Amino acid sequence: MRSIYSTFTGLHNVEGKPLDFLAAWKKTFDKASEREVILFQKMYSDEYLEYEAPQLSLTAEGLMGKYHFRVMATVLANESPTPLRRSDGFDLWTKEIPRVGHKFFMKVSTYRKLLEVYKSPYLKEPQKVKQIEKTLKNDMQNSYLGCKDYVDYVLLTALSNWGVCRFKPELNNPGGREFEVDYMMEDANKLVSALLWSKANSKAGKLDITLLLTQIVTLFKAKGITFKEMMMAPELISFMRMDEGIRTAIFGNDKKAKIAKLTELNEYLSENELPPVKEIRRLVAIEKDGEAEPNDPWNHNMIVFIPESENGKLGVVQPSIEDSELMEEENVDYMDAGNGIRISKWRTGDSTGQQTGEYTQGAARLLPIITEINAVVALQVRGFEEKASLVANADDKMFNALAVYEAAGEVLEG
Repeated sequence: MRSIYSTFTGLHNVEGKPLDFLAAWKKTFDKASEREVILFQKMYSDEYLEYEAPQLSLTAEGLMGKYHFRVMATVLANESPTPLRRSDGFDLWTKEIPRVGHKFFMKVSTYRKLLEVYKSPYLKEPQKVKQIEKTLKNDMQNSYLGCKDYVDYVLLTALSNWGVCRFKPELNNPGGREFEVDYMMEDANKLVSALLWSKANSKAGKLDITLLLTQIVTLFKAKGITFKEMMMAPELISFMRMDEGIRTAIFGNDKKAKIAKLTELNEYLSENELPPVKEIRRLVAIEKDGEAEPNDPWNHNMIVFIPESENGKLGVVQPSIEDSELMEEENVDYMDAGNGIRISKWRTGDSTGQQTGEYTQGAARLLPIITEINAVVALQVRGFEEKASLVANADDKMFNALAVYEAAGEVLEG
C-alpha cells in the first residue's frame, strides 16, 4: 500500500498551495541533484570523491581495467560451478557493483499520534505541517545518509589500511555478506616508521618527526607526487603538538614547555615545506541485535598523505541503477535521492500478513573508487613492535627513519 503520508491531504505549504508531502520531497531531491547540493550534511566522500552518473550495467570486472583495483576472489569447493550463488540466494558481489541498503519501520502507534495532530482542531495548519514533516524527514534522512555512510566507510577504511576495506558480518556488516575491496596500493607507498610515536621516544629525543615527514615528502616529490595534506586521528595531531622536538623547533629551548597550537603546528610544517595536518573524526553506527554500536572506519595508527590532483578529488563513486528502478512495485512510493540512492515508502498490514505500519527504505548500488591510489602514501606510526636492528642504529636517521612494510598482503585490523 502507498505511504500513509499520501493520506494527509487538505494541508497547505507556506505559499498557500495544497501540500503533497511526498511530491514536495521529490522536488527537493531533484533540485539538490541538479545543483549538486549536499543534502542534510557533508561527508568526507563529498569532499574527496565525485559521483558518476548511474549506469545500467557496470560490473566489477569492467571497473578493474578502468580504475585499476581488484576485488577479493571466493574460495570454491571443487564441485562448485562459477559464478557461484551463495546459499542465501545472493549473487557474489565480484560480478556486480554491491547493493547497499536498510529500512526503518514506523509503528502504527506513531501514525496514531500523527493522525491526532492532523485532525486536531486546536492546532493551526502550519503547526500540523511542521509536526508531520518532522517525522517524515527523520526516516528519509536516516535512510539516505545511511547509504552515504557506507561510501565514507569504504573511503576512510581503505585510505588508512593500505588500500583495503573488508566487510565481515560479525564485525562491521551485520545481516550482510563478507566482501573486500582492494585498491592495490603500491608496496612502495606502504611505510612504517622505524620508531614508535611514543612519549618515551619523544622525551628521549630519539624521534625526529620533521625529518621523517621531510624524507617522505622529498622521496615522492622526486616521483612527481606532491601532497596537499596529511590525514590523521586527533590523538596523533595532539602528539605532534606536544612532541619535544617540534616544540623546541617552534619555541626554542627557553619556551619549549609550551604546547603548540594547531595553527602554530601547521605554520611550522609550511615553513618546512610539509603539508598541513587534516584531522579525521568519523563514527558510523552499526546495528547489532537491535542496538546501535559506534564503529570508527579510520585506523588511528596511520598517517595518510593525500596527493594534490587536478580537480582536488581522490576518485569517483560509481552508482549502478538500483533494482527497484528497473522493476517498480505497485502501491510503493519511490523517490530518487540522487547519486544512485533511491528512497521507497510503503505500508504493511493484514493484507500483507505483516505488522501494521510503514517502511522507509534507502537502497543503492554504489562502489567508491580511489583513482589516485598510487599517489596516496600511508605511514604507520603506532601499533607495531620496533625492530631492534633499526632502533639500535637509530642515529643513522637518513636510512633508518623509514622501514618499508614488506608483508604487503597483511592488512591492519586495528
